[in-house]
Amino acid sequence: MNREQLLEISDWVLGKTKHGELVQGFVETVDSLRGIAKVYVVKCDNENTVGKIVTIPLQWLERMSTGTFDDLESLHDLIDLSLLIRDKAWFLELAAKAEAVRDSATEVQTGKARHFSVRNRLGTSAIWEQ
Repeated sequence: MNREQLLEISDWVLGKTKHGELVQGFVETVDSLRGIAKVYVVKCDNENTVGKIVTIPLQWLERMSTGTFDDLESLHDLIDLSLLIRDKAWFLELAAKAEAVRDSATEVQTGKARHFSVRNRLGTSAIWEQ
């Protein structure tokens, strides 16, 4: 990590342990003098590491971008939540947003680029084909 991207407690990060495990979690503590962070592991390719706190050098960590919930799958999950808590205004807002995302996806598919989603060890990643 460079100095402009200093980690703070509670930042969500992707990283690699000294044993080569790919981890996803949030920062518990940062020791900038020693160049390490303690990360609570939420996802890992080694299931025994999930739920544990691991120490990882700062240069092996990458801050995760904050989600905007703009993909259709996330919007459907939020719509389910809005129905569960009976929030009509939020449901209508999310339904309109989901329809707009669906319409824009249709435009992209009829245009040049096609979007594919691939599941990897730590979640879903997007692949664009020209």
